[in-house]
Amino acid sequence: MQLGLLAKPIGRPVEVKALPVTLRYAPQMLRWEAIKSAIGALICGGIVVGLNPSMWMAVPVGIVGVMFAFYGVQQLRRGNVTVEVDEEAATRIQGVRRTTIPWEKLETFRLHFYAFGRKAQEGTLEVRLGAGGDKIKVDSTIDHFPTLLVHAS
Repeated sequence: MQLGLLAKPIGRPVEVKALPVTLRYAPQMLRWEAIKSAIGALICGGIVVGLNPSMWMAVPVGIVGVMFAFYGVQQLRRGNVTVEVDEEAATRIQGVRRTTIPWEKLETFRLHFYAFGRKAQEGTLEVRLGAGGDKIKVDSTIDHFPTLLVHAS
């Protein structure tokens, strides 16, 4: 795997850390995303309640507001996610729930790229690991993502 090619799509330098390593989403990034979603939900709610539009306008705007709210909740939940990577396995921890994928039992490895815009110069990579009935999904906005990717591949 050529790590130099990975830097351009994820938009940051690539560095593979020595194991074991703990991966977390940056709190300031999650906070900013949650704030943006709250602003979007409040604007949509303000339009529906304050302007009292017709049903043809209120329903789509309300749906968009609910989507903003769900996105904000998703960002807050990501703040509780930790992924531990060592020589034996990758373990995703969210609250009391632990999902472990041992490297020797790894059955599925999928890497997806979601581009920002039409040019597809930058975007988000997402790796999906699976073994047995367990699955782990992590995107490239988590710190030390290249370390996970190298050891999973």
